[in-house]
Amino acid sequence: MIRRSAPVVAFLAAGLALSGWSVVPPSVEAPAPCAPAPAVVAHRGGTERAMENTVGAFRAAGAAGVTTWELDVHFDVRGTPVVLHDATVDRVSPLSGPVAQLDAGNRGIPTDDGQYVPTLREVYAEAVAHEAFVLTELKVTPTAEQWRAVADEIDRSVGRDAVLIMSFSRDVVLAARDHVPGARTGLLHTAGYLHADQIREYGDAFLKSYSAISASRATEWRAGGIRLYAWTVNQEADWPRMAAMPVDEIITDRPIAYRAWAARQCAVGGS
Repeated sequence: MIRRSAPVVAFLAAGLALSGWSVVPPSVEAPAPCAPAPAVVAHRGGTERAMENTVGAFRAAGAAGVTTWELDVHFDVRGTPVVLHDATVDRVSPLSGPVAQLDAGNRGIPTDDGQYVPTLREVYAEAVAHEAFVLTELKVTPTAEQWRAVADEIDRSVGRDAVLIMSFSRDVVLAARDHVPGARTGLLHTAGYLHADQIREYGDAFLKSYSAISASRATEWRAGGIRLYAWTVNQEADWPRMAAMPVDEIITDRPIAYRAWAARQCAVGGS
């Protein structure tokens, strides 16, 4: 067995390199970088750990590192913006009836998990603490006074550059651009197709039901300067398909689980 010293080995390697031969075996080449999965949006907060649309849910999302949140806005009897999905409190509270007939002040509407229906100001305060961006869906058409209340809550907390105001109602989205200038706006959309030029009439964000997103549509919308959100992707079986598309962010009721899943994809792909 012939033993060669380190200088001899280095000399031979240099000679091979000059001759055009590769001296680096393929097995030690750097792996291709992992393409990150789309970012995650906590739909109504970290609902894996607390009731939807509560301070506890958004706090849980922030603690898990999820810093883009989605919430819903109604108005109570005093016109205060509150964070609630339904028009009534029946599904989340021991109380019943339309929230528009109830007073949410001083934690006045309890939830079934021992919390309360929060005001928009309280959730925005949590967003400030976690440096979160907030997708804010208006579930009703606000009055002029209610629009002023929403704008005031934004200005006194997160600021207009940390909020996307959205709605299924095109009229509400257009009104948001007038009442809260400087805030981003976006259109929520279920089935059907809109061209990028049509979407841009309502802002640069398109929040589309994930079941109606195809790779070709997503590519077209992104090429048209649209930020594309897929909602609401709750089943892990659907995450790989959506993550393979040119989607900017995935909205899910399982944000903490999705974030862990996305981290594992890079870990597996880079091993």
